[in-house]
Amino acid sequence: MFQTAIQILAIFSMIGVGVLAARRKWFSEDFSTQLSKLLLRVFYPSLLFSAILRKYTLSGLAENWILPVGAVGIVAVGWSVGWVAKRFFVRHFRAPTRRAFHFACAMNNYSFLPIMIVAGTPLGEAGVAMVALTTIGSDTLMWTLGFRTFTGRRIHLASLPQLLMRPPIMALFSAIVALVALHMVGVGPEHLMAFQPTRVTLDTLYTYLGGATIPTSAIVCGMRLGLLNAKGLFTPLQMAVTALRMVVIPAIVIAVLSLLPLTPDQRTVFGIIALMPGAMVGVSMAEVYGGDIPFISAMILNTHLACILTVPLGLWALSALA
Repeated sequence: MFQTAIQILAIFSMIGVGVLAARRKWFSEDFSTQLSKLLLRVFYPSLLFSAILRKYTLSGLAENWILPVGAVGIVAVGWSVGWVAKRFFVRHFRAPTRRAFHFACAMNNYSFLPIMIVAGTPLGEAGVAMVALTTIGSDTLMWTLGFRTFTGRRIHLASLPQLLMRPPIMALFSAIVALVALHMVGVGPEHLMAFQPTRVTLDTLYTYLGGATIPTSAIVCGMRLGLLNAKGLFTPLQMAVTALRMVVIPAIVIAVLSLLPLTPDQRTVFGIIALMPGAMVGVSMAEVYGGDIPFISAMILNTHLACILTVPLGLWALSALA
C-alpha cells in the first residue's frame, strides 16, 4: 500500500512540473496543445506497439483474450453509471460540461498510471504487457464510444474508418498484424530480443519514445491545471464526479471481479485499472478536439488526489475478496 502511494505521488511531482511551467509562463499556452499532439501521435503509440511485441506471441495473444474483453467491461460499467448519473447532476449545465461529466465516468487513466503502478509490482514488465493488451479494448472504446461521448459527434459507419485511423488504435492493430506475420515465419519475442537490430529498435520505442508517455501526459495535465481558477476545483459537481469515478464505479467492478474465474494476475491488473483516476488524455483531447478544459482539468486533479487513498484501499479490498 505504501509503495502504491509513493508511485502516485511521483505522478503528482510530474504534474507539479507542468503547474510550475504554466505559473511561471515558461511556455506559451499553444505549447501544451502541440505537446498533446506529440503525446497522442508518437509517444503513446510507441509504448503500445513495443510493449506487445516485446512480450507476446500470436498464441499468447489469443490465450489472453480476456484482457481486452475485461477492459471493455470496465468501460461499460463506467459509461452506464455516468449515463444514469448525468441525468441527476448535470441536467442544467452546458452540453460540453455534460459530455465531460459522462466521459469522466466512462474513461479513466487506464494506461498511463496503471503501467507505472504495475511496473513497480512483482508482475514487472509482464504486467506492463498485460496492461498494454487491455488497451486494445480500452483504446478501441476511447476512440469510438469515448470520442463520441466527449465531443458529441455521431459515429457513422462512414466515419468509423477515420476514427480507427487514430495513432493509438493504429499502433495496437499494427502490433497484432506484426504478430501474425512473425507467427507465420516462426519468430517469437525471444528471437526479436536476441537479434540486435530488432532489440535496439524495440528498446528505443519502449524505453525512450514510449517512456515519455507518462511524464508528458502528466506535464500537459499540470500545465492546464496551472491555468485553473481555484474556485473551480472543489465544487459540488466535482465532488460528485470524483465520488463516482473513485468509489462507486470501482466498487461495482471489484465486486464483479471477485465472482469471475480469473487468474490472480488478471484480477490484479483489472483491479488496478478500475481504481484509476480520471483520464489525463482528456486534457489532450479537449486541447485537440475542443471541450470543457477547466472541468476536465479539475476532475483530473481531484480524482488523482482521491486516488492516494482509494487506490491502496481498493487493492486491499480486492486481495481480501480473492
